[in-house]
Amino acid sequence: MNKELRKLQLIELGILKEVDRICKKYHITYYMAEGSLLGAMRHNGFIPWDDDLDIAMLRKDYERFLQVAPKEISKDYEIQYSTTITKYWSPFIKVRYLDNREFAQTHIAHLTDHNGPLLDIFPIDNVPRMDSFRQKIQAKKIKLYRGMLGFKLYRKPKNIKTFIVFLMSKFYSIKGLHKRLDKTFKKYNNKNNKYLVNLASYYNYKKQTFPVKYYGKPRYVKFEDMMVPVPKEAEKVLNKIYGDYTVLPPVEKRVIKHHFD
Repeated sequence: MNKELRKLQLIELGILKEVDRICKKYHITYYMAEGSLLGAMRHNGFIPWDDDLDIAMLRKDYERFLQVAPKEISKDYEIQYSTTITKYWSPFIKVRYLDNREFAQTHIAHLTDHNGPLLDIFPIDNVPRMDSFRQKIQAKKIKLYRGMLGFKLYRKPKNIKTFIVFLMSKFYSIKGLHKRLDKTFKKYNNKNNKYLVNLASYYNYKKQTFPVKYYGKPRYVKFEDMMVPVPKEAEKVLNKIYGDYTVLPPVEKRVIKHHFD
């Protein structure tokens, strides 16, 4: 393994341990998510070529974490969200390591001085069905608002379609877009709805929609040198997102996703 990548992973593991500490103290439930869930289940740690950490929380836990973590977090880290950063570019929480001398995401350096190693926290919301026309519209709205947010802060249009979205973004404030995103995420939050979805994911919402029982009471599995919570039906979650997740991808697809300089 690349020594620099491993150094980055261990810094991010430190972030996870701090988040885990806060969650245990305040009885907040979280689950390993996305590639980090895949890493936990297939590698008992990071995917060897992965350069970030992802976890997810049900909406009530997500909002509770956002309430307590900014005051509770160690001085080595920062909670990044639309309520803590004026020009915030993401629709979900990031927990960021403040020392960016070794690793930095320079493409967002104009938005925050703190752009080093990070952990992403995704919100999980309720929806009424596995799929529906209304849920499709909900997902399209989120994609549009995210696109406008990107054009306001760090992206440039590349074609006619994206130029139209760029023009639309001129009619919204950053704060206004975050309010619309938040409202759209929570549109169907109702305890009677039997499905859960991670709409902030970069995967299609259909791959991220599961029966409530798939999450449930978390199981604990080994991740590097700690035990971490995963969804009760983690195998079913992974099979829907990745297909046969136990099979390694071809070598040419084992690539680093993020931009650290």
